[in-house]
Amino acid sequence: MATDSSSDAKIDLKPGIYIGAGISALLLLLPYVKEVFLPAFVLGPLAGVWFELRLRSRHLNLRHGTMLGFYCAFSGTLVAIALDQIAQRFLHEQLWRFENIYRLPPLLASKGLDSDTPTGWYQLLFQITIVAIFAAAIGAPSGMLGIKLFQRSPRL
Repeated sequence: MATDSSSDAKIDLKPGIYIGAGISALLLLLPYVKEVFLPAFVLGPLAGVWFELRLRSRHLNLRHGTMLGFYCAFSGTLVAIALDQIAQRFLHEQLWRFENIYRLPPLLASKGLDSDTPTGWYQLLFQITIVAIFAAAIGAPSGMLGIKLFQRSPRL
């Protein structure tokens, strides 16, 4: 009995995930949009699915849409969190000044996510868990919706 997972492995969805994650991250970094995260969790997956269907001319099923939706929302949110952490450190340590530029390589090496206390790590892990839950609850259905909206129906 053949499974559908072998056909799923053959389709490369990475470009669509990158586009959707970029859109999600961009929306989550905007000042007023990041307070209401719903547009990033809907528009990012829709953009990723649209890119795969229209620009790359792929034929995807609902399972692909679910995967695209989850990965776009989850990855985009993690990128936004990391960039936000780096920006806070950048401003806090005044890295725009030439005399403080020596602090930049260790910051980039740790990707800005290091914490001085265990509570900070627990807070970060809790935040990532919540992001995964919302990406599954909102991003995955958005990817399926994108498949239904953007998939071209076969000509009769």
